[in-house]
Amino acid sequence: MKPSLGLRGLLVLFSLPWTCAGNWSVVKVHCSYFWFCAKIKPTLFHNLYMNPDEVFLGDDCSVTYVSPDAHYEFFYYSNKCGIITKTFQETLLLQTKIKYISSNSRDTAEMPVSCVITKQAC
Repeated sequence: MKPSLGLRGLLVLFSLPWTCAGNWSVVKVHCSYFWFCAKIKPTLFHNLYMNPDEVFLGDDCSVTYVSPDAHYEFFYYSNKCGIITKTFQETLLLQTKIKYISSNSRDTAEMPVSCVITKQAC
């Protein structure tokens, strides 16, 4: 009976992040040593439509471009907006978040975003 409960708990553990994550195709991240770019759909948070002035990268950095195909872009230097850089041997990890603050209600939401840069051998 205990193995069955353990397996059931493991199934719940693995299905929970997938359910909470929603549709990951709504976020695209690109980065280099010098810049961080995130491209998101306005329906990033559970099909809740966000206006460009309600969504931020990291420490309140606003949308830099609204594309005609209904995407919002954030394009900032990697040392701005509270972007955290971690170094692991030959790899850099850039971490920040997408933050939603509704202008019409008290609704807020956050989603962590990361980008990995590996050093290329010459």
